[in-house]
Amino acid sequence: MKILVVEPMKPCQVREIPDTTEAMCQIVGGRIESFSYHREAVISNEEGKLLNLPQNRPLYDGGGTQIDMLRGTFFIAGVSGEHFVSLTDEQIQRYKDLYDNVMVLAAERPENQAGIAPEAAMPHFAVGCVLSFRIIREDQESPALHDAFTSHVTGIFNKDKALSERTVDDPYFTFRGRCAEVGYSFAAQDKDETSAEAFSEQCVRNVQDQLEGFGCKLEKIECFAEELEPDPVIDQARDNRSQEKKKKGVHHER
Repeated sequence: MKILVVEPMKPCQVREIPDTTEAMCQIVGGRIESFSYHREAVISNEEGKLLNLPQNRPLYDGGGTQIDMLRGTFFIAGVSGEHFVSLTDEQIQRYKDLYDNVMVLAAERPENQAGIAPEAAMPHFAVGCVLSFRIIREDQESPALHDAFTSHVTGIFNKDKALSERTVDDPYFTFRGRCAEVGYSFAAQDKDETSAEAFSEQCVRNVQDQLEGFGCKLEKIECFAEELEPDPVIDQARDNRSQEKKKKGVHHER
């Protein structure tokens, strides 16, 4: 069964699991409870609040209004009758778009920052990333092959929401025989350098199958994060936008 797993402070991840209660309980770390829409269900740990698991993502009703805060790792599955089933590609993309950009750090914020939007409480990082590929398809090495690889990778970066919104400038490509390196800068907002690097890597792992669909092997992902100095002008603008969103509310179409 193909599902979308959502861990606290991490991008959503597609997984395939056995269609058993034991496998589902293992993901959420305990007994499961579900909130069902028409064609999907959000499955979480039913004792998440009692166990004080870390806050993860908002839970929305069918109209897009937040009704609760999900705690701990949860996952999304398709629904057919009374059974959980695999998600379609369209469902996966819809929930990735919804949840990849609403990570919650509220459980770790100082009490005197309770009124600050979660993203505003985290520092900004510039993450230098280098992806190392080995081209294994049978085409003879040529400029045309390099161009095709460049177009393939660039297209995936442009199509994936997490990568397209955070990659700074266009990726650059270096070829050595049948090996290729893709370098780029990634903008992340996280609690520390290690988390920013892990987030940057996970965004690539989420599209690894698509990248390797060209006929290549992703052999290494290197990410190096550096915290940026705060910019008072940008920070004030972000705070203003956060306050405006609170006044207007946020509505997600389903």
